Amino acid sequence: MRLLCIFLLAGALIGGETTTTPNPQPAAAPSTSQDAIAMVARLPDPLMEKHLLDYFAGASVDDCGRVLMHIAITVVRPARSVVIPMLSHRDPLVVDRALRALSAIGYGSTGVREQVERLLADGQPSVAIQAATCLGAGDDMRAVPALIACMTKGPAEVAGPVLASLQRLSRVDFKTDTTAWQAWYQSYRMEASQRLATQADLLAQADPKKQIAAIQALAGMREERQEAVDLIEPMLRAADPAVVIAARQALATLAPSDHSMPTAAEVVAATRPPEPTVTPAATGGVIGYLANRGLFDTWYGLLILVFSGILLLSGVLYLLRTGPVKNATRRFGRVVIAGTARFVRPLTIRIKNSSERVVRSFTQPKSGSAPKKPG
Repeated sequence: MRLLCIFLLAGALIGGETTTTPNPQPAAAPSTSQDAIAMVARLPDPLMEKHLLDYFAGASVDDCGRVLMHIAITVVRPARSVVIPMLSHRDPLVVDRALRALSAIGYGSTGVREQVERLLADGQPSVAIQAATCLGAGDDMRAVPALIACMTKGPAEVAGPVLASLQRLSRVDFKTDTTAWQAWYQSYRMEASQRLATQADLLAQADPKKQIAAIQALAGMREERQEAVDLIEPMLRAADPAVVIAARQALATLAPSDHSMPTAAEVVAATRPPEPTVTPAATGGVIGYLANRGLFDTWYGLLILVFSGILLLSGVLYLLRTGPVKNATRRFGRVVIAGTARFVRPLTIRIKNSSERVVRSFTQPKSGSAPKKPG
């Protein structure tokens, strides 16, 4: 009986060890559209992004379209990097669904906008219509020339969406008058280019105050939203923390879906003046300490200055009291006195003789005058 209990206890211990939770394994690539949709919610995980790209490369047209429509309906903005490659898909249905997704989440860059502009000339009217709608939803005024050109050269089915996108971007309406649209855009582009160039010049300067002023001015340019974002984004790598905070605030205003506002703690840390760095005396000795703090800034430096003066004066007095120095100073004194006397003696003799002649001229009687008789 005891032996049986021992075997039962050993089996329970072994079973407890084998039922421990295994190490978590990385998620496998999705095999169905439902798995892919579940992975979309875990973006922007780089592993999920890789799995979704692999899934789109081998999935059917219907499955790709189903996942892309889920991204468009739920507005999953982190999925932009997964949607953009689908613009080059061989099937027009997938391209149509990718354009619908980008219309909802935004294309976010100049290169993607140019790729969407090329789709305006696609042979499938549904793709061209979705490309025009996507450009209108992108809030990038640089898409206006491509839309104007599509109005004259594109198929008739695209004219309505193109006009709607032009009206949405420009907030004016010239109907189908392409000449009026072109004249308006040239006038607008001239003014916008001048405003953007002025702020770009300020951003290129080294003064953080001017950079912050330019960033704040760009944050108010809603019509040139995407161009302002392109100018501000490099300032996120600026050396001054205050410039970085201003850039983050401006980007959160212009593109709140892609950028977030800095926290209050980050703003306080960026605006706080930097504390002076002082090298400790132990690392550089007395000389290093005084070089960092200044000779007259501390009592320590003043005491060193006073004692140094006393030591220097004592050394000079000691040297003057030694025998060789005394003899040298005496010989030097005699030489100086003798040389000075030889130089001054003729001058003093002349002065003496001149003064005696003057005295005699006043004391001796003048010639021709009779001496007075004694009374």
